[in-house]
Amino acid sequence: MAQEAGCKLIIRQFVYLCSCMRLTLKLKGALLALLAFVSCGTPRLGIYSIHMEDVFCVPESENKNLMFSTRGLADGTTEYTYQDSFIQIGLVLTNTRFAFKMKNLLPDTLFVDWEKAKYINQHGDTLRVIHNGVDLAQRTRPQDTTFLAPGTLLEDFLLPVDNIIDEPTNFSLWKINYLFYEKRDNVGQKVSVILPLETKEGEKRYHFLFVIDNWKDM
Repeated sequence: MAQEAGCKLIIRQFVYLCSCMRLTLKLKGALLALLAFVSCGTPRLGIYSIHMEDVFCVPESENKNLMFSTRGLADGTTEYTYQDSFIQIGLVLTNTRFAFKMKNLLPDTLFVDWEKAKYINQHGDTLRVIHNGVDLAQRTRPQDTTFLAPGTLLEDFLLPVDNIIDEPTNFSLWKINYLFYEKRDNVGQKVSVILPLETKEGEKRYHFLFVIDNWKDM
């Protein structure tokens, strides 16, 4: 009887070890599959270098280009700063959008009409944009005007609506396409951002012109 009980115990231990090995193999297999999926499904990343070629305003400001400078940031991107008698604005290009910080230098309120803001891509397409705070599910609806009091700083971004793609496997998620895809082939192409501002004297339409001058693999 003792010998039979010992055999049963050995068999149970053997079955337990086999089940543990199968579980380990399954976990390792799942991990390898996940790594393969991530490595195959994720595009290789890099950093674009862009140069602000020019800024012009319609109608043109009396004091144009009081400040037009660049500043390298810690993440490798560049902030481009422009200032006239109306605004001071710093723009930074990310992979998917133009982020900016804009200060109202006027003694009066500025009005940002987001529906008139545009992004012109490297193919010459004029695209509607949305800004921070807009629910992506409501991205096709008209956007409210933002009021910028004297001396106030606005931190926001411009994101092309056409680059926001519904994710078919999950209705609560969206994929945001990159502004540029061709990596080094995009070098030399030009894009622009149009940002209209309303003042008590009427509308001023700012055009920020950029050229892609480099691509660096990460």
